[in-house]
Amino acid sequence: MKKNIITNISSSSSGLASVSEGKFYFDAKNHVFSIGGITHPDENNNEYYRLNAFEKDKYSETNRALGDHTSGGSVRFVTDAKEFYLKVTMRSASTGMQHFPNRGAYGFDVYIGSGKNRQYRGNMMQMMTDPHGFEDTVTLPEGENEVMIELPLYGGISELLIGFPEGATVSKAPDRAIAPVAFYGSSITQGGCVSRPGNMYSNIICRKLDCDCLNLGFSGSAFGEQSIAEYLAGRDFSAFVMDYDYNARSLEELQNTHSEFYKTVRAAHTEEPVIIVSHPYYAAESEGDIKRKNILRETYRKAIANEENVYFVDSETFFPLEMRDLFAVDNLHPNSLGHYFMYKAIMPTLKKALEVK
Repeated sequence: MKKNIITNISSSSSGLASVSEGKFYFDAKNHVFSIGGITHPDENNNEYYRLNAFEKDKYSETNRALGDHTSGGSVRFVTDAKEFYLKVTMRSASTGMQHFPNRGAYGFDVYIGSGKNRQYRGNMMQMMTDPHGFEDTVTLPEGENEVMIELPLYGGISELLIGFPEGATVSKAPDRAIAPVAFYGSSITQGGCVSRPGNMYSNIICRKLDCDCLNLGFSGSAFGEQSIAEYLAGRDFSAFVMDYDYNARSLEELQNTHSEFYKTVRAAHTEEPVIIVSHPYYAAESEGDIKRKNILRETYRKAIANEENVYFVDSETFFPLEMRDLFAVDNLHPNSLGHYFMYKAIMPTLKKALEVK
């Protein structure tokens, strides 16, 4: 039987991984913690991995490598401790990116609260960012708190230990309100280039819906592969945001893959809403932008003709026209402000599709 509470933590507590200087550590894979967004490592070759870790040969070399990155992943629990401790060993990290701060690429974020009301809990100048690993302490308000740790966007985890002071209690977090929302797309979908993980548009959406974030963004390598479509088709989700557009290497490739990707997912999820999204841009639409968008609209029109549960969000609605440069790092990747505005543009359609307030 999986234990859902550990009371009066001490050196004799069941499942204890290590003790150091009065800090009692448990592996995040312990079932008192809820791992969301990625398949639980116990069911996926003991890895924190976004795809099927038993079938890596199915995926492209780049997607296989980026599967290590835990974008969208989270760990939740409830505790009465006044503080808790993180001890992290990293498996991989995308370092040295001039357009993407390390804090956003492979940092950790902490939120407290429940349901749709969660607040950022990082201390002043608390980075929780290191390509190899780190130890840090997070203080909590008095009383019982639900805690959510949002995992690195462009980094992978080898080991994650969560520690508590002696005498504390930790228990399983409540179930989410709805099934995960799934996302597929490019480096932007994976989280580039926010200042910290919680600012990624898909993470904001999922906090506000109280659901896990099934993020299948693949930096520079979202080519509409059927191996990814088939994986996604096998996952449970309440809605799918199809943010695939920008990485297609030509109009012909986008034409040949966009509708087919949609069809593969739709065949396995006949009722769930799919929200098709075009890529963001920061100046007047180019001829290429318009042609790409027309391909996406054709997928949408065919699905509507078949009376399928599908929606379209035009990226023209993402950002105000005035000073659009404010929303991007490099006129390609949105910064945290850009991701927030993407959330604001996509969320009304998603809530309508899910019939939630």
